[in-house]
Amino acid sequence: MAVPPAGGGSNTSGGGNTTTTTTTTTTTTTTTGGGSSSNNNNNNNSSSNSSTYNYSSSEVRHYNYNHHYQYTPPTLVSAVDFKHVFLPHAPMMSIPALDPLPAGGGSPSSASLNNTDYTTYPLGKQNGRTYLRDPESTYPLPCDVPEIHRQSLHSLIVMTVWGGPFCSPTTADNPPKKVLELGCGSGLWTSACHEYFANRGQTDISFTGLDIISLAPDLQHKQGVDWQFKKHDLRKNTLPFADESFDFVFIKDVSLCGPMSDLKADGTLSEPLRVLKSGGVLEIWDSDMVYRTLLPNPPVAPGKLSEEYQEQAEITGTYTISSATPFTNAQNKYLNDYNTWIQKAFEARKLNTMPCATIGLAFSSEAESFQSSGSRRVAIPLGEVKWEQKQNGKPLTADQMALRQTTLLTVVQLIESMEPLLMEASGKGQAEWDRWWTGMTTDLMQKGGVASGECLEIGAWWGRKK
Repeated sequence: MAVPPAGGGSNTSGGGNTTTTTTTTTTTTTTTGGGSSSNNNNNNNSSSNSSTYNYSSSEVRHYNYNHHYQYTPPTLVSAVDFKHVFLPHAPMMSIPALDPLPAGGGSPSSASLNNTDYTTYPLGKQNGRTYLRDPESTYPLPCDVPEIHRQSLHSLIVMTVWGGPFCSPTTADNPPKKVLELGCGSGLWTSACHEYFANRGQTDISFTGLDIISLAPDLQHKQGVDWQFKKHDLRKNTLPFADESFDFVFIKDVSLCGPMSDLKADGTLSEPLRVLKSGGVLEIWDSDMVYRTLLPNPPVAPGKLSEEYQEQAEITGTYTISSATPFTNAQNKYLNDYNTWIQKAFEARKLNTMPCATIGLAFSSEAESFQSSGSRRVAIPLGEVKWEQKQNGKPLTADQMALRQTTLLTVVQLIESMEPLLMEASGKGQAEWDRWWTGMTTDLMQKGGVASGECLEIGAWWGRKK
């Protein structure tokens, strides 16, 4: 079952002088015996597509467990400045089938089912999803196909909002030679970054991905990326690389991985900076895990590049964030419930629900290490907002609506991914949780429950090392 398109049409994307015509694209990925094939149906005339689509609660949950289809909204391809997006499905399709999973693949023996060797057998099942087995791990998300798909969609959303695979304004004109991605997951960002530079004739860039388990495909054979994977636990205090090994160190969505990746203002940027060459760029992306409501008339964020950032925000139907941006608590009952539970659950695990605040502090604490630095923060509304029509005087475009609906879908999928954690924090049994889940998905996906302005807040921070 493919998730239906939220709309099509054409759009001119920001970020440089690139103009891209959008077509409605439905990508169908079918897995057969560990391989995958994709059928792309491009319809230049997409007027038959409605600009809105109401998902049923059963449809959203069914989408997570029927892995034969992956829908990529047109905005998520058009606004990112590379020719196509590679979604690495095939090498991950065996992940949910084993309990626990051997690190190198294959079926575990019966003796391994209770094995405390979490390096060889890192994964196990809980509530039908695959999680890290190590009891000392604080990572709250599954390591299975539905979660990898959610993360892929989330990455595409963020790259669409930023206008490309990185935000540092000097990186495009000064391409790195050696790139390190910490917490690489499926390798989607590496793939996108390689594509970005390859389209500009820069093909001599090597990429290294680091994560606790290998989920990425062989990017070298599938895309021609100069790529290697390094297995490493980010909870360790040191990275397995020599000083000044890389020109560009990229970190995305790893605030949930443990102390080193928490990036508080306590020197935890020191290790990424150690492996970064002088003149190299450190860039970090993350998202807050609680949802707030954006109030009417938010001011444009100030700064040297504010005009360019505001142009991209207007194209994507998003809002730049500054200290003056007005927010209040989530007005939606279900998101308010979620916020309460996730804060309780994360506090018990010593995890941070609002990393966008602490990452900025970490960069400030390392100011002497950078010759230049910058940041961007953006709020992505989760649907049509009541006060926007009055303020802006024009409806959202089909692509803007697609972006918001896809963001809302990933929020619902995130809540589902953390079901065991949230159930425990809420004190609900399975039956009571299922009733709450049905009410939540119906309210958010069908009844316009986010019309008050609930949004996902994302941020990017970068600095060029002295």
